[in-house]
Amino acid sequence: MICEVIDDFLNKSYFKELQEIIESEDFLWLYKKNLTWSNKDNLDNMQNYGFDHWFYKDEGQVESPVGYLVKPLLLQIQDKIGCDKILRARADMVTWTKEPFLHEAHQDYTFPHKACVFYINETDGDTVFYNVQKNEYNKDCEIKERVSPKPNRLVIFDGELMHSGHSPTKHKRRILINCNFMKQITWT
Repeated sequence: MICEVIDDFLNKSYFKELQEIIESEDFLWLYKKNLTWSNKDNLDNMQNYGFDHWFYKDEGQVESPVGYLVKPLLLQIQDKIGCDKILRARADMVTWTKEPFLHEAHQDYTFPHKACVFYINETDGDTVFYNVQKNEYNKDCEIKERVSPKPNRLVIFDGELMHSGHSPTKHKRRILINCNFMKQITWT
């Protein structure tokens, strides 16, 4: 197995509160022309857009009205995976497409770290993991594993592993929290 999947990661009341806030019409989403960090913005790549909301960015907490609610989730994940540093965390949302659309394969950072996807809503749009690391992705790479979204499901994987996700075709939106962690190096 390339990744570890944990269903019902959070207790029901905490998850319900988190889900209701992130799925609400009042939750602030910012448009991104490309969620996978590529600079491509042409008509061939039009569906790669999405929306995000940052909780931690570049190793620092961001002012978010729901940061207080997300931090316990991040600390619980951090404990589960044996890391002691949050690199970044954000909510991501992609919207319905008529035809299946697989976003660009990418890695979040090019150094050793743990990555996690935490699904918020009932939707389709699998997360896929490829057979390569360190930006060696090309058109001949194989999908090695797929994980379907399920509310309150946590997926843990090697952050250097190339991965991507599908936009939903059966639901209006696919919402998840993407977060990255590492162990700090201590010199003795």
